[in-house]
Amino acid sequence: MVKKAFCIAGYSIRQWLTDPRIISLFIFMIVLIWNDLVVIGDLTGMTGIYTNPLIFPFFSSSPLKQLILLSGVVFLFSDAPFINSNQLYVIARSKRRPWALGQVLYILFASALYFFILMGVSVLVLLPYASFETNGWGKIVRTLAETNAGAQLRLQFAVSGKIVSNYTPLEAFGLSFLLCWGVGCFLGLVMFVINLKFNKRVGLVVSAVILFLDLLVTNMLPLKYFHFSPVSLSRLSVFDPSGASEYPTVGYGFAFFVVSVVVLSVLAVVSFKKTPIEIAPEV
Repeated sequence: MVKKAFCIAGYSIRQWLTDPRIISLFIFMIVLIWNDLVVIGDLTGMTGIYTNPLIFPFFSSSPLKQLILLSGVVFLFSDAPFINSNQLYVIARSKRRPWALGQVLYILFASALYFFILMGVSVLVLLPYASFETNGWGKIVRTLAETNAGAQLRLQFAVSGKIVSNYTPLEAFGLSFLLCWGVGCFLGLVMFVINLKFNKRVGLVVSAVILFLDLLVTNMLPLKYFHFSPVSLSRLSVFDPSGASEYPTVGYGFAFFVVSVVVLSVLAVVSFKKTPIEIAPEV
């Protein structure tokens, strides 16, 4: 069963290469990241100082930028549970449980690949201006964190001094990937389960509520509500490593995503086994 599930997940990933929706999504996201990060390259050109290229943790810690990135995740998984005429044949051959497990694995792999590609692009943008021998974050990043240079350059996201102070570049980059991966899996599985029980419109509405809850918590609600906002828990700047404030800790964030992904994965497999298969007519 596990071998079948991996084969089904791999088949779904390969469909990206011929899917205009997915190709368009990645083009849009790559252009967004490129345009926003190239400004830092302009600063290095003016100063002659190289920058550390692991800037993505700051980009994804911007509520607006993370909202856009995760809107891409919602778009990627909007057709969950991914049943079409071709998949009917696959279900008939593999049976329901292996197929459902394969789709869960697809969501996990697709979320990882989505952020792996976008984070890779964020590094590539700055490679012409970059050096990993910058004594930690380096002068460029510290200047952006400690001064208003970013505003003067019209940088579209803030460079968080909290991240600079609490994490090394590699730590921040790795943690950001894991947290983004966690929320991507969470959103994909939520849409899978809800779309299976109701319909895709309900799944999109619930996903939109989850996305905009982060903006509500960030701008209006008390700090303790960060603990209940999945999108907030994917932004590294939200966490307090010391645990001395009302902000969540990194450990809490990882525990939240691990538990929720496991629970949702089980629900997805069990629910699909009991749900009649219906395909909307193709126009």
